[in-house]
Amino acid sequence: MEDNIQNICTECQEKTKILYKYRDGFFTPKLKGINHLEVGYSWVISNPVTIFIEYLYVVWKRIRRLIRRLSNWLFPRRPHIHAGRLDSYITGRIIHADHKETTSPIHHIKLEFWGRTKWYLGFQWRKLGETESNNYGIFHLDYTLRQARNFKTGSLRLEIHQPFEVHYNGDKPSTSHRLYHSIPLIKTNLIGMGYYVHTLALPLWEYRKDTPLPRTFHSKDSHLISEVFSQGRIDAFKQQVIPIELTKRKHMFQIEKEPGMLSIADIQADYPENLTICLEKKLPGYSRSDEWFGIRMMNGMNMGSFQPDKHDASLYHIRYFGICNYDHNTKFALPDADIVFRIDSAGPPKPVSITFTGQLNAYNNDPWQKHTYTPSSGDEWLQAKRLARVCGSVVAEVDDHFAGTHVNTEQYAIAAFRNFRKNPVTWLLYPHLKEVSVINVSADNILIHGFLPSNTALTEKGVKDRVYDAMGTQNWKGWKPMKVINDSHTYAIAENLFWDITGKFVDFFFEKYEAGIKEHWNEVYSFSNDLVNHSVAVFQSQVITDMLSTEERERSRERFEYACFRYAYDPINSVKIVDGERKVVSPITLTENFQHEEDFRNLKSACRYAIMMATFSHTWINEHQYDDLGEILYNCGGLRFGDKQRGVMAPESDLSIAPDLTRSTQMLWFTNLLSRTEYGFITKNEEQDIHPYFIQLLNENKETFAKLGVDIESIESRTNI
Repeated sequence: MEDNIQNICTECQEKTKILYKYRDGFFTPKLKGINHLEVGYSWVISNPVTIFIEYLYVVWKRIRRLIRRLSNWLFPRRPHIHAGRLDSYITGRIIHADHKETTSPIHHIKLEFWGRTKWYLGFQWRKLGETESNNYGIFHLDYTLRQARNFKTGSLRLEIHQPFEVHYNGDKPSTSHRLYHSIPLIKTNLIGMGYYVHTLALPLWEYRKDTPLPRTFHSKDSHLISEVFSQGRIDAFKQQVIPIELTKRKHMFQIEKEPGMLSIADIQADYPENLTICLEKKLPGYSRSDEWFGIRMMNGMNMGSFQPDKHDASLYHIRYFGICNYDHNTKFALPDADIVFRIDSAGPPKPVSITFTGQLNAYNNDPWQKHTYTPSSGDEWLQAKRLARVCGSVVAEVDDHFAGTHVNTEQYAIAAFRNFRKNPVTWLLYPHLKEVSVINVSADNILIHGFLPSNTALTEKGVKDRVYDAMGTQNWKGWKPMKVINDSHTYAIAENLFWDITGKFVDFFFEKYEAGIKEHWNEVYSFSNDLVNHSVAVFQSQVITDMLSTEERERSRERFEYACFRYAYDPINSVKIVDGERKVVSPITLTENFQHEEDFRNLKSACRYAIMMATFSHTWINEHQYDDLGEILYNCGGLRFGDKQRGVMAPESDLSIAPDLTRSTQMLWFTNLLSRTEYGFITKNEEQDIHPYFIQLLNENKETFAKLGVDIESIESRTNI
């Protein structure tokens, strides 16, 4: 019987993999772009006339690209420098626009000096000189004055190029650059030995000032954009999202015009079948069983951390802290949940009790009321498991998905792209940290401003405050994967295996490029400073505990203790205080020049951690969203209190506590969207930017991962969405 259940589960997992077959056509709807997604109506063009106009616009852009390619072919930019005796120079300083001049140089940025011949000489480009800024952002570009002042030269410009992408030809890495900013120079101004262009303050990989989180500022000036999506990523995304967007738009139209003609069952049927629905068809009742509850809490989207009970060695706790003191609405329930499991040496966890602390109906709003349910509680036990799933999903979405992978990865990305240019670590980190900053712009709109405040108990302010707190236990130093409890703990086994593989890969890379890493240690020093100084404060370190009630102090203590356990965070590692805040991220090095082998090991650990968060950790929770949140009545973003005394402790048939029609289709659209990872994988290596040794290590462990239910082909190379 047990083998049969496992076979059916495996069959359903294969069957419910989300694959969309969408073929573009002339008059088929068009999605304008990744940043035009919305929980309500995304920017999809469906009117035939508008589509035709959009088509003409696309044709024009294609023609423009062709013209640019033709121009590049006719007027190539050859690396040869046209120079005789280098008798003149251009000098200046480049700094980050968001800091004081003396503290924020843009170091090691590439500069090129170009001249273009006059029209009757064919508009040919001539490189007159090149250089890079030094550690202090100062540059000195030598050139031949006669070449620049030549009558053949029509225009001059100084260009700033930033590293953009890494590519591997076999195991040989290279870094491509793209033009970031250009400064036209007037030929007649070049009259002496030196020309000073003053201090250039550029918004290149700046930190946002409107949030305490380490987020990237994205300029609205198209000529000063720090990062954009690759074209392959954009094309794949549009193809994958349009089918579910059209389904959502159909439902929104029906809700607006004829809501009585639509039901939750209708909405559910219009979206792809998910794992629990498939199981219910083949094994009725199994998806609501204690066994399945334990399996999903252990190995599903939530990948819960089982904290040992202090009194009984066979018992473990999963803790979900709900509303706490965050700003919230009065429509949805989100109590604290303490789920107790009994775990044997083999088999999935067996739930023995669930205790909720907080409001369960619209009438008793005491935030400290407690309700405990056990398998002997009858129908209320089923209802308690459902509520626990809901609480767990909200916490996992905010704390683990957005904060733990998206924002956590972005803080390493912005520090890396601001500082690594000459150091070989550039080749290691760039491929795994790219695009997270721009996908997080969309997440601000879709998740933080859209889905969560509309579908859960937390308001937008509550979500933002919670994300800040969740970041307060995210640190590279001392982090380790989850402890394996037994052979059924496939998530932890897979996580440990991937962590080991990442360690081997990083060790290999650092051994190969050790000399270069140490030679350009100043970039590591700057990376460490940016990373630490812009990280958030340690969780609750700014809270004045004397201002809290006895209950609040106890919950704060329990929450911090559980967070340290879940995220392998040791507060003793957070030692730096900046502007009165004890920063959560540990320094990698305190010296501008390499001095200590321990710092070298620290850098390895930080890189390993950043890659882990951007790849496996994000992949797991993203890939399992639709498995666990793809059936409205099984699990959802929030259960409404309804108008009955029993509140959320009601059967699935009570639709007054389920999401309404609008929220139902938004939830399924959202979970489909998040499970959509059809581009940017390690082993597929679509953009040839992944080191072949990393791919080799994963392929060598392909069968081992497969036995754990992990397809290595689906492990993302970077945080996608």
